[in-house]
Amino acid sequence: MSRFDVQVQFITYGDASDRNWENELPYIKILPIYERLNRPKSKILAFLQTLVIPWVFRNELRQTDLLKTNQIWGGWVAVLSKWVFRKPLLVRCGYEYHDFCQKQGASRIYLIIVYWMSKFIYQNADLIHVAAQNDKKIIHKNFKIDKRKINVRPNWINTDAFKPYPAVKKERILFVGRLNQQKNISLLLNAISTTGIGLDIYGAGEESDKIVNIANKINVDVNFMGRATNDKMPAIYNQYPIYVLCSKYEGNPKTLLEAMSCGCAVIGTEVPGIREIIIDGENGLLVPGNVTSLNTAIRGLLANKSLCQRLGANAREYIMNNNSMDHAINKEYAVYQQLKKH
Repeated sequence: MSRFDVQVQFITYGDASDRNWENELPYIKILPIYERLNRPKSKILAFLQTLVIPWVFRNELRQTDLLKTNQIWGGWVAVLSKWVFRKPLLVRCGYEYHDFCQKQGASRIYLIIVYWMSKFIYQNADLIHVAAQNDKKIIHKNFKIDKRKINVRPNWINTDAFKPYPAVKKERILFVGRLNQQKNISLLLNAISTTGIGLDIYGAGEESDKIVNIANKINVDVNFMGRATNDKMPAIYNQYPIYVLCSKYEGNPKTLLEAMSCGCAVIGTEVPGIREIIIDGENGLLVPGNVTSLNTAIRGLLANKSLCQRLGANAREYIMNNNSMDHAINKEYAVYQQLKKH
């Protein structure tokens, strides 16, 4: 973070090729694990190898003022480093991993491992940052962690790149994301099946074939656009008046935030993660997860351009006030200063 003259050292699970990122990230020093260690062939050896990472990077870790981990899986390396080098630890997770694994239908044994791993990491953190209020509640309730130790820090958006600009709008709706069970795309397909409204889907995933088959079976006008690089996404969002996210559950969905930052009118299902972002009737529309409600919301927005524009403008304002990069950086730096004195 050049504004505050903060130097970041980033330990990655990659090799020397990861250093190529240093040209684009001048204030981040990349430390690839597999530049110094051989990549193991088995998962057991890979786990055992993580236990020596603090020793392998001991010179760099001794120099740090603060340790931070951006995900729970592998977070035990940061905890070990905290113990050895007596540094404060900030734990961040984009979504609560144990809860996510439960919803994904993970095996009982895996859930037990994830639970105790998560509890171990949460208990040893000096502060925990989560992206959604619901995750804070889960960590407090399920892992008995003091609420005062948990801060909600939603995902940030580069609002200079993701912004509204004049563009010819397509008379179609947009979905961006992974094609998987969580995103519930079959609900969206069925909601537009009798409307004649077209849908463009950007993304890929394990349910791609299933979704294509559903679209063909019910004869829906869908274009499967594949993946698009992040630098192309602002132009894509600006081509559509409406973005729809009808997931069964979410953390703090970045595609929804990006669409709002570009001034799209957004529709989302009333589930944790989405309902923390969309204020129904103010910066978007919230609907129950059924075909009729989603169908009515889509039809209503397409028939009311002034409502579409108002919701889009309010969505942009919401992102500027809550999810801008400047907003996130200022709060992050304040936490760094707080933990350095800890």
